[in-house]
Amino acid sequence: MRIVHVAPFYAPVVGGVEEVVKKVAEYMASRGHEIFVVTYNRLRNGGAGALPRHEVMNGVRVIRIKPNFAWSYGTYSSELPEVVRELKPDIVHVHVWRHPHVFQIAKLRKLMKFKAVLHGHAPFHGFSQLDLATWIYHRTFDASGKRCLSSYDKYIALTPHEVKKVKRLGLNDDKIVVIPNGVEEDKKCSNDASIRDEGQVLYLGRISKSKNLSLLVKAMAYVVKEIKNVRLVLAGPDEGLVRRLITYAEKEGVQVRYAGYINEDEKHKLYTKSSLYALPSLYEPFGITLLEASLHGLPSVITGEGGQLYVAPPNRASLWARPNSRDYAEAITTLLTDKKQWKRLSQKASGWAQRFMWSKILPRYEKFYDDFYL
Repeated sequence: MRIVHVAPFYAPVVGGVEEVVKKVAEYMASRGHEIFVVTYNRLRNGGAGALPRHEVMNGVRVIRIKPNFAWSYGTYSSELPEVVRELKPDIVHVHVWRHPHVFQIAKLRKLMKFKAVLHGHAPFHGFSQLDLATWIYHRTFDASGKRCLSSYDKYIALTPHEVKKVKRLGLNDDKIVVIPNGVEEDKKCSNDASIRDEGQVLYLGRISKSKNLSLLVKAMAYVVKEIKNVRLVLAGPDEGLVRRLITYAEKEGVQVRYAGYINEDEKHKLYTKSSLYALPSLYEPFGITLLEASLHGLPSVITGEGGQLYVAPPNRASLWARPNSRDYAEAITTLLTDKKQWKRLSQKASGWAQRFMWSKILPRYEKFYDDFYL
């Protein structure tokens, strides 16, 4: 088969969606298929034209097209239809709902008659997680794009929660298939409680408005009143919030450390040493860090509604708390003080995460393509 992925970004740009596209593309290339990735020649923050137009990476042929204009993480290129026509694909696999290329490929499919799959990646964040302009754009696109969804042969959802979301946009059950994201096995994983820092609470990810980190910091102000040696570690790229969070935490007597952007080895050490993982987002499309924590036998404290409930099921890999600082603090305190509860969730979390190994997820894509194309 000749499969063309259309994605907003691709390697060397790093991110959750980019990792999924890369894993699926390289796996299918290794299985003997012709795989192309058509993406935009830009970085997340500008950098238009900074990367090669044509590149072969691990058997995947990457074509980076010129953006006509871009905003935030969105991009439009008038080159896209022409490039796809030249490739004459059997299947076009489109990534991320609400990007202009969703409309472009839907229109082109009617002319070229290739099979088309839309991989939405669940960008259904709430108003509190977005700026006003983005919220208005989302609502406008959803209202105008419902008809576009029916142009696709299949829709890949990450979780059952995403299925509910796209059904509200008018998509029928028979067009939807659930394939979750995967996680790499970490051979250094350990759920040995004796090597953990009993007072260390970890958050790992973007330090952004969408992650609701003010809830975590406010909750920690209550936790320190119950547990004297508790500490908070924040790790990940800062989007302008770290200083404010640290100032508040220190004012409330919370010991806090910002580890900055970390590599894979540093990530492993943090998961191994911490006593719990906290993800205070009100909505997560998926929540890959929850799986990484679970692989390390690290229970999580979550809140809200979204992919986090699927990736780290409450009372199996996590404790769920209402999204207020007192209740969130109570869940953190419980996991830090109740060793029996911690051990039970640690063991169950490790087992749950095994379902999401890339070695199990990627063959599902090959079967999906085979069944879809025939």
